[in-house]
Amino acid sequence: QVEQFRDTPFPVLIEGASGTGKELVARALHEDTSRAAEPYLVINCAAMSAQLIEAQLFGHTKGAFTGATAAKAGFFEEADNGTLCLDEVGELPLELQAKLLRVLENGEFYRIGETQVRHSSARVVAATNRDLRTEVAEGRFREDLFHRLSVFRIQVPPLSDRGDDRLILLNHFNEFYSAQLNTRPFQLNEEALALWRHYGFPGNIRELKNIVVRLSLRLAGSEASGADLRNEFEIEQEIRPPETATTDANPLSSPLSAESVVASSSADFAHHLLTSAAGFKLDEVLREWEGYFIQAALKEAGGNLSKAARRLGINRTTLYSRVQKYPELQPGTD
Repeated sequence: QVEQFRDTPFPVLIEGASGTGKELVARALHEDTSRAAEPYLVINCAAMSAQLIEAQLFGHTKGAFTGATAAKAGFFEEADNGTLCLDEVGELPLELQAKLLRVLENGEFYRIGETQVRHSSARVVAATNRDLRTEVAEGRFREDLFHRLSVFRIQVPPLSDRGDDRLILLNHFNEFYSAQLNTRPFQLNEEALALWRHYGFPGNIRELKNIVVRLSLRLAGSEASGADLRNEFEIEQEIRPPETATTDANPLSSPLSAESVVASSSADFAHHLLTSAAGFKLDEVLREWEGYFIQAALKEAGGNLSKAARRLGINRTTLYSRVQKYPELQPGTD
């Protein structure tokens, strides 16, 4: 979709949850186009008052309001022939929506305190984490503006649904932050790579960037292990089964190899088991994976049952009873 819409003059509406990388998509719609040499400006519609947003978008004359000591061009003028990104456009006050609609329809606007009509050929890319159709139905967003903004629409899914995008983003931000820090990029070992590929990133790109920044500082030019990544993942965030089994020492004996987990996606891995294992029994496979997760949680918690139970999202009594099924596991006591 980005490639398809990249070099058109029409507005694009980018929808997605907070932190999914909507602004990265907006910037991609500007770069490598005929507008790339022109300004790319971003305004956050949720971060300012209505008066300040209006002044930022349309500019003002000297003395138009208190503090306006000089005339100033707005973003529509400054981004002429370039791209203007309206971040969190769903937060735009109703009183400004009509003025935005006018610019989108005919490119005309007024600076605050001025009667001279000005023109802009800026391309508008809008981003929102709200459902604008619901906002329209509840009277918080103009229907005509919604339709004008959504000539083209791009839905940005969460990172958990974006497969190898997580690796692409890892490489991008690894190079970016290493350059900023004047260090060498870090690498992921096999186990860490498997964890990264299958971690859900509930905080989306913001969480991914934070992890990359910390790893860039701690492990510049070195190799990150599975333990390094587990330390980075927030304790309340989930690693989705079954792809997150580790290759630690003393693994449970099982027909499920760690190499299979590293090499395959979850769907491919399941297909591999079904087609290669004679007498496949789901209950036996689930029991093996339960053991892997319990082992990993106990290792992370240093053998502490209470901490491991919290990590697994179950109570201590339940974990204790399940551990008894696995003689290989010898946790410490609380």
